[in-house]
Amino acid sequence: MTDAPAERRPAHVYLAHERVRHHQLDPLGHVTNAAYLNFLEQAAIDHAAAAGFDAERLRAWGAQFIARRHEIDVLRPALAGDRPQVRTWADDVRGARAVRTYTVYQLPRVPLGAPPAAGVPEPTGELVVRAGTEWAYVDIATGRPRRILPSKVDAFFNG
Repeated sequence: MTDAPAERRPAHVYLAHERVRHHQLDPLGHVTNAAYLNFLEQAAIDHAAAAGFDAERLRAWGAQFIARRHEIDVLRPALAGDRPQVRTWADDVRGARAVRTYTVYQLPRVPLGAPPAAGVPEPTGELVVRAGTEWAYVDIATGRPRRILPSKVDAFFNG
C-alpha cells in the first residue's frame, strides 16, 4: 500500500506533531496501536483540510472519505513524553479510492513546557512507524462509493 509511482507523489509532505500522553500507553509503557491510529487519522484530516478538503466542503459536495483499511508497522515503541512527528502524503487517488502514506519519526526530547522550535524540523530521530491507509470516497446519501473527479484529484496533488 505504501509504494506509489513517484509521478503521483505531491510536491509537499504534511507534518503533524504529537506528544505521547500517559493515557495512550499500554501496560508495558508503549504507545497503543489505537493511539498510533488516532495520530495518523488526525494528520490525514488536517492535511486534507489544509489542502481545501475540509469536512464542510466535503459535505457540500455530498461525499466523505471513509477509512477502508489501515496498515501500521511499528518499528520501535514510543513512550510517555515522546514527541512523534507524523509525515503524510496522498500516494494515489483514482476512482473512488485514495491511498495515503505515513511515516512517524521520534523527535528529540525537550523539557515539558519548553517552547517549540521555530520552523518545521526535519526528522532527526528514529523512524518509529511506517503506515498506510486506503480511503473510500463515498456518497453521503447512499453510502456507496463515488468516483473522485479528476479536477479534485489535481487540486489535491497540485494545491
